[in-house]
Amino acid sequence: MAVYADRFWEIDCLRGFAVLLMLLYHFLYDLDFFELADIQLRSGLILYAGRFSALLFILISGTVLSISHSRAPNKELSGNGTENFSRYLKRGIKLYLMGLLLTGITWIFLPEEYIVFGILHFFGVSAVLVYPFLKYGKENILFSLFFGLSGLYLMNITFDFSSLLWLGFTPENFSTLDYFPIFPWFGVLLAGVILGNFLYAGGKRKFEVPCTGKDPLIRLFSRVGQHSLLIYFIHQPLFLGFLFLSGLLNLNML
Repeated sequence: MAVYADRFWEIDCLRGFAVLLMLLYHFLYDLDFFELADIQLRSGLILYAGRFSALLFILISGTVLSISHSRAPNKELSGNGTENFSRYLKRGIKLYLMGLLLTGITWIFLPEEYIVFGILHFFGVSAVLVYPFLKYGKENILFSLFFGLSGLYLMNITFDFSSLLWLGFTPENFSTLDYFPIFPWFGVLLAGVILGNFLYAGGKRKFEVPCTGKDPLIRLFSRVGQHSLLIYFIHQPLFLGFLFLSGLLNLNML
């Protein structure tokens, strides 16, 4: 179980773990949001689990981008011999449009906290924004720190405008279900690029891992990791459907 179609099983496994943590956090969030249970989500272990899943998910995405970039010269080049930017642009547009769809859905059903710039919007923009950074090595350490530390600083400030909300300039009294601005989260993604350059230089694993192909838990996590985008996109409708079918939720509660 070394690689699934040029995929590294340990990356899929870690991403699957991050997805399962995210599913747990969001299910508990739904129970609290609809007042089906009194759960403390803004502090403690549950909050950290939710944030850790997002951090791990974004970190791994940066690592995968680094690996993809390392392999690109043997697969897809533009006319001048450099990596084709169009595939980053296409993926960015796809992810951003999926984010806009979630914006529309949440605006209809939860207008007071609808998603403006959530994690799918972030991945859409960062898929394009990361392109010029992929050619750098150790220099990305400085860029990662710049985005990360600047974002942590901006978290403590509010502004009287919303046009730069996507960057991390949070307007006053802003409330949303999902918010992942470029500052600081792009710094986390660049940290993943750095890890990819170090651990998977040239698109090849630079360390030894044990063969765990027969471990059912590893296989489960890896399979979940391979379908993380689909799972993220459909998990909330599935959760709500489960709550309706179980009788815990009814239309009057929306």
